[in-house]
Amino acid sequence: MTAVASEMPMPIGYHLMRTFQLALPIILSRAAIVVMLTVDTIMTGWAGARELAYFGLGIAAQLTLMMIAIGALQATVVMTAQAAGSGDEQRAGDVLRASLFNGIALGVVVLCLSFVAEDFFLATGQAPDLAQGAAGVSVIFGFGMPGMLLFIAGNLFLEATGRPHVGMTIMIVANLLNVPLNGILALGWGGIVDPMGAEGAMLGSSVLRTVAGLLIACEIARSSFGQDRYGLLSGWRPWLLSLATFGGDIGRELRRLGLPMGLAQGVESAAFATVVLMAGRLGAMELAGYQAVLALVSLTFMMAVGTGGATAIRVGRAIGAGDRQGARRAGFAGIALGALLPLPIAGLFLLSPETAAGFVTDNEQVAAVAAGAFIVAAFMLSADAAMGVTVGALRGFADVWVPTLLQVAAFWLVAVPTAYMFGLRLGIGAPGLIGGLLAGVYVSFAALVWRFLSISR
Repeated sequence: MTAVASEMPMPIGYHLMRTFQLALPIILSRAAIVVMLTVDTIMTGWAGARELAYFGLGIAAQLTLMMIAIGALQATVVMTAQAAGSGDEQRAGDVLRASLFNGIALGVVVLCLSFVAEDFFLATGQAPDLAQGAAGVSVIFGFGMPGMLLFIAGNLFLEATGRPHVGMTIMIVANLLNVPLNGILALGWGGIVDPMGAEGAMLGSSVLRTVAGLLIACEIARSSFGQDRYGLLSGWRPWLLSLATFGGDIGRELRRLGLPMGLAQGVESAAFATVVLMAGRLGAMELAGYQAVLALVSLTFMMAVGTGGATAIRVGRAIGAGDRQGARRAGFAGIALGALLPLPIAGLFLLSPETAAGFVTDNEQVAAVAAGAFIVAAFMLSADAAMGVTVGALRGFADVWVPTLLQVAAFWLVAVPTAYMFGLRLGIGAPGLIGGLLAGVYVSFAALVWRFLSISR
């Protein structure tokens, strides 16, 4: 009887609770990353609608590149969780080395691309003044990316090995420092420097992201003294070899899994960024209003990123332990949790859009544009979050290419054309742009759930 009982699958309630316990610090960590951008957006808005437009356009393409890079590093979670599930801790350490070096390299690539931002904005039809102001924000964003991706790589490793609170704590402290730093640099509080507007807000955040990366690297090193479970202090040779070969065989596997993950992450972000460019063609006020909505939608989506990360870890560990039925149940629990968590915020968007707009801007014209778009966004939040968690569940199975292709089809064949039709051709403006994204989200979610049902049998 005892043997039979031990083989019985855990109830779905157990999986919901375990996923939530793991997801909560991950959600807070991911949310803190976006809260920093949201605070930057809000405080830049206090500097004026023009500065908010510079900020919104300046981070549009950079956010896409950042999400692609973060998505590519998500393979760290899958590979570390599967190694931990099978008891191979030395392999987990090799994954960390490869992830750190690949993350820093990706950050340098994003930095280099930021120097052509102004030419890119002009090529997409933006006004010269808008393109120039936004390009300065893009370059400053780029300088913070190597440190940011160092933080992400280290944090993903800690999450997969059961220490999600470290990254959460670092990012919460960074956010507490970001408010006064923004006040000094962006708004000129205290008269220490002249107000720098959008560029000042981004400068403070880039410095804090770099410090966060250094802190998490120091914590990983500190925790390895005394009990070096993952072979991180076994000498310089493994580190130098990993640096010279970008992780060797482990690095190649990391990139093989990470490339489609990064593309999948980037597909949605690129669609949102493309719609930002559409909003820019409607004028500074429409762009600022759309950016106000996007800031809170992105913040809410961090619930999905955190829950999806926790789901990928739990599914990956179950697969590593050979428990396919447990992996399926963990996946379904994560998807359900992902759909439920954003409902209170969706209610705020729907029932009090003016209040939601007031969190981001005090400009009446911008708030009026944003309010209508918030109502449409209310119907997108739950499906968008569940979609993101479904991607995480599939990653736990190391299923990466098919979900990527499904998302490409949903966002580029449905979301972007529909946003263009509603927002520009029919003249609905920002609400129409959000409506196009909503259509893509629903199609993507349906397709990804179908894929999960197929692969988890």
